[in-house]
Amino acid sequence: MAKPQKIIGLNPKQSFRENVRTILPQKVEEVYSWEQFIQDPEKREELHNLRISIKRLRYTMEFFAVNYDKHFMEFIETIIDLQEILGDIHDNDVVLEVLTNYKENRQSTELPGVDTLITRTIKSRNADYQAFLERWEQLSAVDFKQKLLAMIAS
Repeated sequence: MAKPQKIIGLNPKQSFRENVRTILPQKVEEVYSWEQFIQDPEKREELHNLRISIKRLRYTMEFFAVNYDKHFMEFIETIIDLQEILGDIHDNDVVLEVLTNYKENRQSTELPGVDTLITRTIKSRNADYQAFLERWEQLSAVDFKQKLLAMIAS
């Protein structure tokens, strides 16, 4: 799991509002540092790290939400949506790993129930991955990152 990036420029003598303008943009950049791996469905660990970074951003945004209007909650809801989709992908990856290991450790090569579960899980993971890609592309098309950064700065 990726460690959180250190926040630079934080000053305990600054106001809560000033510090949020320091913290949140760095959390957004941490999320987008994983963007280079999004187009490769085999980058399981990197996609999981993206999910963890999104989770950190979400919880930080929720903590600081008192500084913003209701429109800020729409950004949080989008972040939650991404986190949930990536969580589903990760859950499928874990299930696939367990089932594959189980199958490899058995003497019999014929395990139709396990094979069926593997096939279903692969289909589910692929569907979740495609849903994530579509959502990410939709957000990119409307310049979600810049709108979020502008909201944070306001």
